[in-house]
Amino acid sequence: MIEYSFYKIFLGLILAMAIPQLIKIITEIIKHKKSEFSYFFLDGGMPSSHSSFVSALSVAIFLTNGLSPISLVTLAISSIIIRDSFGIRLEVGKQKRILEKLDPKDSRKEKLKREGHTIAQVIAGIFFGILIMLVTLAF
Repeated sequence: MIEYSFYKIFLGLILAMAIPQLIKIITEIIKHKKSEFSYFFLDGGMPSSHSSFVSALSVAIFLTNGLSPISLVTLAISSIIIRDSFGIRLEVGKQKRILEKLDPKDSRKEKLKREGHTIAQVIAGIFFGILIMLVTLAF
């Protein structure tokens, strides 16, 4: 077990959430050639900021506590969150698109937001989280 500063871990967690979100915002601005405040709150996209955050948290807990009960609990909760971001939220997005086809005039009121993540987006988020935390703790 290695001792790391609380502030380094906190910074790593903030960066693990903010950097993927910033990548998605920049991607949306480039794709739509305009900037909107709503881009800060988009769901889904590459990479998954949920997966990035919980992966960074799991790495930080493991590095500070070793293989301990808290590490296993963190890993279990992280797995649930990652699975949820991939599975359940993706299915909700699919159901929303079907409902929009059933009642097209109602769907014009609210644009379809991205919902859920593909497996590639989740895996990218996991790698981002691990990398960001390791780099943050290294300095």
